[in-house]
Amino acid sequence: MQNYQGIVFFDLDNTLLNEQHGVDDEVLSAIDTLKRNQILPVIATGRSAGIVSDVLQIIHINSIVALNGQYVALNGQQVYSKSVPMPLLKRFITYSDEHDIALSLYDAHDEWATGVNPAMEKGYSFLNMPLPTIDRNRYETDPVYMMLALTQNKADDTILKTKFPEFDFYRNIEFALDVVLKGVSKQTGIIQALKAIGQTNVPTFGFGDGPNDVSLMKAVDHGVAMGNGIPETKAAAEFVSSDFREHGVVNGLKHFGLI
Repeated sequence: MQNYQGIVFFDLDNTLLNEQHGVDDEVLSAIDTLKRNQILPVIATGRSAGIVSDVLQIIHINSIVALNGQYVALNGQQVYSKSVPMPLLKRFITYSDEHDIALSLYDAHDEWATGVNPAMEKGYSFLNMPLPTIDRNRYETDPVYMMLALTQNKADDTILKTKFPEFDFYRNIEFALDVVLKGVSKQTGIIQALKAIGQTNVPTFGFGDGPNDVSLMKAVDHGVAMGNGIPETKAAAEFVSSDFREHGVVNGLKHFGLI
């Protein structure tokens, strides 16, 4: 692995991606400049590596902290993963079935669902993504690194946290909760990525906006929150840039002299 002059971790939704969930030309140009400056760009997202593979191809990035830190790959090679234990997984699926909460389950590269409910239909439409395939048994053979609990009932946030203290829950959109093992976050994934890179004296930067990006800010030397970010993420950041629709990523990179 080459020696880098810096490492930058980017959230995707409402940060690196535009409102159409695409990538603006100025962002593509900025990433190319980072590479020329020997700075490694890494995606840090709640989504799986497979689901964002089309985005990774467009932006020519093949290093990722995926599934809120539960899967890490550098230069296309897996370096870390942590799956949900089977007894806990079965208990969570049973509870969700009983309370009409549809689940999306994720391995490293794919997703599937336990069922479909109105929150799932609205959530995937909001994200401009097709509904996942329904498969009631796949979790018994494939590792599950993260789940998405599709529910618009905000009371479920507290109820699930109480009934399942083994998990951490992040509501990043109105329709769903990210569900990851307790203590696993973008921060723990970034720590594993940096350990695999093996360069301890390289400055690190992180860009994000949502609740699961607070840990991202804590994991890096210099955190950049988007102007559209939630107050908690802004408070954890060193610098608050402009809105993601107003050159937020580019302005943040320029602020630190990275491009």
